[in-house]
Amino acid sequence: MHLYALGQVPWQDSQLAYHALAHLGREGLILCSPQEPYVCLGYSQDPAQELDLEHCRAVGLPLFRREVGGGTVYLDKQQVFWQMVLRRDNALVPRRREVFFSRFLAPVVAAYRALGVEARLAPPNEVAVGRRKIAGIGAGEIGECLVLVGNLMRSFDCAAMARVLRAPSPEFRRLYRRSMEANLTSIRRELGPVREAAVSDQALYDLLSQSFAQALGPLTPAGQDQAWQEAMGRLAGRMLSPQWINFRRKARPGRKVKVRAGLFLHQVQQDTPRGPWQALFTSEGGRVSEADLYAPGQDREALRQRARRELVGLSVAQAAAAVRALAEQRA
Repeated sequence: MHLYALGQVPWQDSQLAYHALAHLGREGLILCSPQEPYVCLGYSQDPAQELDLEHCRAVGLPLFRREVGGGTVYLDKQQVFWQMVLRRDNALVPRRREVFFSRFLAPVVAAYRALGVEARLAPPNEVAVGRRKIAGIGAGEIGECLVLVGNLMRSFDCAAMARVLRAPSPEFRRLYRRSMEANLTSIRRELGPVREAAVSDQALYDLLSQSFAQALGPLTPAGQDQAWQEAMGRLAGRMLSPQWINFRRKARPGRKVKVRAGLFLHQVQQDTPRGPWQALFTSEGGRVSEADLYAPGQDREALRQRARRELVGLSVAQAAAAVRALAEQRA
């Protein structure tokens, strides 16, 4: 199998490369990072529902909607991407989804551990250090191929990610940033800035290629040929167009954002004649773990205590119903 260590590339090429390889039906492992920051959405995500598009335009952040799953993420050159493309009929591809992820995320765990970061697989498809997420993972089918993509995170800009997110209120944005800072980690956070800075991108490429070779077999270094570059050009015409990026789906009430495996941030709002009631809560394992309430003309501390007393421990659906009932009682 071929190894394509592309280095830093224009932001769009950091996504187009693996898409084109898969559409050509070729296998390979791509290693790269983007020269410029951008925002990447999952295949079925609506940018108008996920992002603060006005902010993205104002700061010049480009958008890309990929053909694989996963959520919205802010990407920059502080992340080294690995992108694995396998044909579906490859004998290495297991039938069971959980085995697929455990087999092909093991090299990422091994690369982190070689750096001194105590990473582990967080089933089904995340890599974590303790309870903190340290890799973003996306997977899907493109043409005749299966694609698994992710990164080694030198650092992650939680402030930038919180700013690009569509937030129904300032309180939601602040809580999302705090939740990310508490539940995400990076090489810099684990090893310290001096040790992280001493690790070159080439060293990270070497660790990834050596680790993936244990799962994929020998990897032969190769470069991009004309057919691959032409395929990227054709895909750019489609995937960078507004028609592709601006995917639309039916809006859902409230707001729900994933922080890490099993941990979500929710917003529920109930309009009343006196103004909107807003509940913000986090859920873990489907149960509310933290909660707060906001309402016009109501005592903040009393609302906070009531939220903790009446919402924590409920299922997400029960908590949403309780907030609506409380707002209607006080209307």
